[in-house]
Amino acid sequence: MATIGEINYVIQEPLELLEKFLYESDKIRGIPEKNDFFNFVVTAAILSEWIHKHYALVLSDDLIKTLKNKSDTGLPIESEDWISNKSCLPNSAQGATRHILNSIRICWDTTNSTKHYKWEKSKDINSIGTNAQINNWYDYFFTSVDEGLFIRYNDENYTIEEVKDILVQFYPKFIDYLETLKKSAITAL
Repeated sequence: MATIGEINYVIQEPLELLEKFLYESDKIRGIPEKNDFFNFVVTAAILSEWIHKHYALVLSDDLIKTLKNKSDTGLPIESEDWISNKSCLPNSAQGATRHILNSIRICWDTTNSTKHYKWEKSKDINSIGTNAQINNWYDYFFTSVDEGLFIRYNDENYTIEEVKDILVQFYPKFIDYLETLKKSAITAL
């Protein structure tokens, strides 16, 4: 019987899964192929879970709650600056942190809804399609006019490209941040 040390042809660390996430994100443009969309959202969702488990010893309680979708206040203050290209934010006046959390949750909700045989409607995702729902003035001013795959999340429109661009900037810097915390904790011992 093989021990876990002998199983080495699988992705085992968040840094390895980050590579897969970046590979999958390269396929997200405009209206992506369904398989590419699925692979992207599932990988993005799983990456947040792996980060939570791998770095559990250095995560604050509030950050753990945030990663489990039970808080909106746990991301590091620095994460606001990790989105250097703010053109991907549907409404940059609301700040990057809010859109980071929404992007992570869009991937989680989509993953959870699609893992069932039939789509299970999420309480937060109202629609996914090539036409954006424009229901009010906010939608009119803060919805992309480019062709794309639109996700209606908590009564806001995001394109999958906006989600991708947010998370591609966030996840590498978040993992670097956690690696620094982990190294500091190890040297403190």
